[in-house]
Amino acid sequence: MTNFLFHGLALCLVFLLGSLACSEGYEETRTMASKVPPNNSFKILILGDSLTEGYGILEKEAYPNLLEGKLNQELAPQTETAYKVINGGITGATSSGGVSRIDWFLQAQPDFLILALGGNDGLRGVPVSETKENLSKILATADKNQIPALLAGMKIPPNYGLTYTSEFAQMYQDLAEHHNIPRIPFLLEGVGGDPKFNLPDRIHPNPAGHEIIAETVYQSLARQLKTIP
Repeated sequence: MTNFLFHGLALCLVFLLGSLACSEGYEETRTMASKVPPNNSFKILILGDSLTEGYGILEKEAYPNLLEGKLNQELAPQTETAYKVINGGITGATSSGGVSRIDWFLQAQPDFLILALGGNDGLRGVPVSETKENLSKILATADKNQIPALLAGMKIPPNYGLTYTSEFAQMYQDLAEHHNIPRIPFLLEGVGGDPKFNLPDRIHPNPAGHEIIAETVYQSLARQLKTIP
């Protein structure tokens, strides 16, 4: 992939997502009430940030909704299971915010977790050890509740130096190995840094970009779901 995100976007990326993160608490209160589905399907919770929420596009165009469609069209005939994807994305969300709201989302009794957090931590320069600890807490909570998980990795521009950038990328592999779960190496594979697949801000994916993300997630998720009785 592609040099992570463009060097020229790095400062803009930090500024924009840093400012969006200020609204995390408000957005959490405003949006979470609408994200609990009925208890009549195999429920997949995606705990994420603006990339998951679908910032700047329609809800139906965001990858969680597209993923739900693919699961029910392509996988459901094989597994004889109906799937519901819970969009747990909140603009500006960080790993610490994920820790604070995972218990709330568990009230929906999800059967599966996709953890797609950490990007905003990296853009703010949060110590990798702190982000790693928070993500590990979320995965441990899922494990405690016997919820299988898939970890979606992120990459960041080298604003804070190559060592930080490398340690950040390695963090996802370490977490996946420690918790013995599968990992998507890069959630934005084929999308990040490509103007064709991003909004004019050149940061958030456009509908075409979300289609690629949905396919990326589907390929990893479907393999895992096929192993669940």
